[in-house]
Amino acid sequence: MDATVRYSILGTVRALRGDTEVDFGPPKRLALLSLLLLRAPGPVSLSDAVDVLWDDEPPASAVNVVHRHIGALRKILEPGLQSRTDAAHLSRAADGYRLQVDPTTSDLLRFRDLRTQAQVALKDGDAVRAAQILAEALALWRSPVVAEGTSVARHPVFTSVGHEYVATVKEAADVVLTSAPTLTEDVLAALRRAVERHPFDEALHARIISVLAATGRRAEALGQFEAVRRSLADELGVEPGPGLRAARQHLEHRRFPGDTDRPTAPADAVGAPAHLPPASVPFAGRQEALKQCLELLPRESENESAASTVVLCGMAGVGKTTLSLHWAHTAADRFPDGQVHVDLQGYHSSQPPLDPAQVMRTVLDALGVGLSGAVPDDTALDSVYRRALAGRRLLIVLDDARDCEQVRPLLPTTPGCLVIVTSRRRLEGLAVTHDAHILTLEPMTVPEGLQLLERRLGPERIKAEHGSAEEIVELCGGLPLALAVAATRALSRPGFSLASLAAQLQGSLVALSSQDASTDVRSAFRRSYEGLTARAATLLRLLSLHPSRDVTLNAAASLAGTDLRTTMEGMAELVDHHLLVETAPERYTCHDLLRAWATELSSTLDGTGVRSQARARMFEHYLYSADAANAFLAPERRTVILPPPRPGVRPETFYGRADAAEWITAERNLLPALVQETGHSHQRETLRQQLTCPLGMSPRSEAVEA
Repeated sequence: MDATVRYSILGTVRALRGDTEVDFGPPKRLALLSLLLLRAPGPVSLSDAVDVLWDDEPPASAVNVVHRHIGALRKILEPGLQSRTDAAHLSRAADGYRLQVDPTTSDLLRFRDLRTQAQVALKDGDAVRAAQILAEALALWRSPVVAEGTSVARHPVFTSVGHEYVATVKEAADVVLTSAPTLTEDVLAALRRAVERHPFDEALHARIISVLAATGRRAEALGQFEAVRRSLADELGVEPGPGLRAARQHLEHRRFPGDTDRPTAPADAVGAPAHLPPASVPFAGRQEALKQCLELLPRESENESAASTVVLCGMAGVGKTTLSLHWAHTAADRFPDGQVHVDLQGYHSSQPPLDPAQVMRTVLDALGVGLSGAVPDDTALDSVYRRALAGRRLLIVLDDARDCEQVRPLLPTTPGCLVIVTSRRRLEGLAVTHDAHILTLEPMTVPEGLQLLERRLGPERIKAEHGSAEEIVELCGGLPLALAVAATRALSRPGFSLASLAAQLQGSLVALSSQDASTDVRSAFRRSYEGLTARAATLLRLLSLHPSRDVTLNAAASLAGTDLRTTMEGMAELVDHHLLVETAPERYTCHDLLRAWATELSSTLDGTGVRSQARARMFEHYLYSADAANAFLAPERRTVILPPPRPGVRPETFYGRADAAEWITAERNLLPALVQETGHSHQRETLRQQLTCPLGMSPRSEAVEA
């Protein structure tokens, strides 16, 4: 029997062993297979499987159900399998279950591989080849719905993959329109399939109009515009946005990219621009980060390197702009056609973010490129921008980006160019679509922080109070903005000791306050906070009630009183905005200054009842988690029968002694402190005793020692 199994998930879920279709049985098992395919070659944890397979509260038997379906899938995929440890198709690892597939056996992985190949071809200047590969990738989709017909098709993890189809259709349409007209009908069919699922996606409609116009079907294109205009008005009560209006204007005036608005003069007519702001802030530390940056510079020969994009990301105040400018000045001579800097104002204290068209005009102006008359729409402007950048070796710094969509239209494809993007968000989408390198800038180490203070205060003052200087670095959490503000305070008070400044910094942000919004630590944090959804903002505030800076996913869910899936989405959003760091799977930490600020926010915005209930859920989380751990580690100590936890409490789940011991070890400092926090009030004495008993808080406790 041919053991090779080929899987399809782009549409209905199917698997073929040779020419024979495999029957997987009941719907829940098919849904689990879909999840394994979606995450492959990565793992699917038990908690992920339970969260995805059950929309509402999962039954108590959910984990056992998943185990049974995993066993059944193994037998179906490998009928002669004797032991699960020998499984070649579906294996168990420390981080979950893995379905062993690759681009030759999974249509999803094949699609992603083709899309990557197309992006490489585009960067290499072979647009025709890129269009052909994108058409091949789109042909793999039998429906824009991933795992169509299963109970999980509407789950966010599946619908998000469906958005990859939409993004690829748009990419294909753009390339085909300019470079591969023979594929126009194929891309038009894909656009229409996509718009059926996303009827209000104006960018899809705009491309349909452009494709119809390019093939001479002007009346049909006009009809398409009128139909979507009426739909937007009737269903959403809005008028077409600028993209759709631009497509309509193109149609009316018969103007398409490449026809008009050519640059009136080459940039070298006015000399290469040198528009980098001066690196006025003393540069300190960051030698390892700078080394990483310099290693990413394009090679000297433009024939050997495509355009590079590097995203410097990190929390507010961590020094992204300072590092990017230092790097840009260091590498400026590598880019003979000039250097351009644009502040995108993604998180500006008073100005809205710049839109891509504004940035394009700024770059064109810096390059000395005039426009033959007014540019009527963004599509024509994009054409001018692309032609102006073609053939140049440029360094472009795009500072303070809000999101991927603000940056993506600005990225050149010219070999030898470098774009440095700074952002408070990870912008991982740019890594997917443009192979961007993501560098996360961490807070400074103590030696780096001392170097920064020394540059600002002088070596004599640091040497005189070295211990207090170290304390200031630690109290500022290595955050360069906070260290700069603290150093400024010390400079303005030369008669005050550094020890007195350290004392002012203890547990308070007052000493780091400023009337200047651009240098005030609270204001910097607030601008990140304002970019959050309401759910993630609430979660951040409630996390400040946790007694430790480290928190697990389940503990966070208990604090918020939300289910694990909702909590995971909120935690992912906080990680994306660099308001949390995921230090291990489903374990997170928060910067001390951010925690202090979130505590202030919570005390202002969350009522006493909300905070009290959150603390109660958190206490019960550890109570029931400790009891569950001791069931494995020291069952003879379980002398207290606990009542059911209150709604919203999500205790940790353990699958054996190792899991339980690992958790107890990780929380060995928190749990005793939590017992102490309960105090001696009459109302909480009983619960305090219940927690002490399963924890085995005596010095000889096996549970804690484990």
